[in-house]
Amino acid sequence: MTEPTPAPVQAPAAGGPTFIADGARLGRVLFSPGAVFTELNQRPSFWVPWIIVSVVYAALNFFQRPFQQRLKDLMLERAGRPVTPPSALGDIIGLVLTPVGLLVLCAISAGILYLIASGLGGETTYKRMLTVVIFTFPVTLIQTVLTVIVLNMRGVSSIAGPQDMMVSFGADLLLPGDSQIGYFVRILLMGISPLAIWSLAIQATGLTLLAKMGKGAAWTAAVIAYAVFLLVGAGLGAFGMKMAGG
Repeated sequence: MTEPTPAPVQAPAAGGPTFIADGARLGRVLFSPGAVFTELNQRPSFWVPWIIVSVVYAALNFFQRPFQQRLKDLMLERAGRPVTPPSALGDIIGLVLTPVGLLVLCAISAGILYLIASGLGGETTYKRMLTVVIFTFPVTLIQTVLTVIVLNMRGVSSIAGPQDMMVSFGADLLLPGDSQIGYFVRILLMGISPLAIWSLAIQATGLTLLAKMGKGAAWTAAVIAYAVFLLVGAGLGAFGMKMAGG
């Protein structure tokens, strides 16, 4: 008489508690996106990663406050208005607006990604696209960290206008130093960088697993979404620079 085959033992959820597990996934997705999105395929996650990313963003924004205050003071001086010292209320408002702004950005990004993926034959849901979007943000956090480091190396006194707040790791660095290009083209070129390609690779992997797309279709969807946000971001950035007197 043969003994019954024992039921397979299920491995415990990676990382234990949700915050620890999702925090670990946000770090692992940088180097093992396939493994991370395979885990998320059964149970997509957004809210906890969003909280974690929001906290990191808020902390990074705090370190940029002296540079933002310097630019604000310059703009007030040029407008002939009195310069106001930084206030605790401004810091609190910044802390509140950071997660809200991130949530709105994720919601819009997921909606666009959902439409593109569905249009290319993907089988997915809006929640799954929210998961893909939030798990591509670690690359953006790395770029923000590098931006803070560069700004601190330059020093607050180096800020003479909005253009001095721009830190590039993109294709515009390949242009000759005396090149005269508009802000739209410059911001567009800034968005074409190794970090952007890294983010694209993570997003394409997420689409492959969470939208059941082939690699070619997933990369196509990721590139289309990237191009849309690059063009919109360059347009808004150029407009903002013009309004700030850059």
